[in-house]
Amino acid sequence: MDEILHFVPDVQEAKAWYQDLLGTGPVFDHEAYCAFRVGDTLIGLHPTDDKTGCGVAGQVAYWRVQDLQRALDHFLAHGCQVFRGPSLGVDGVWVCQVLDPYGHVWGLVQRS
Repeated sequence: MDEILHFVPDVQEAKAWYQDLLGTGPVFDHEAYCAFRVGDTLIGLHPTDDKTGCGVAGQVAYWRVQDLQRALDHFLAHGCQVFRGPSLGVDGVWVCQVLDPYGHVWGLVQRS
């Protein structure tokens, strides 16, 4: 399953718009995170913050990994820097974002 994260000013406000657009309700709903399943893709809504705002820079594609720490170590060994996390999300999933030398953000997600 692929996973895309969209940063929005207000998760609950955006949830209504996404629900209408996608024609389906969320599969996970919390004031700080909401997710919709569309086919094999999970589309998550996360509040904007001082690191990530809305717009073209407000989306992160997450790569599913078996071992988050091992994947993070691999990225760090290749010149990346930790951008966000690692952290345990309100949905019980470990996530981390790394910034590559070219300024791209890579999302890593470890699901149980």
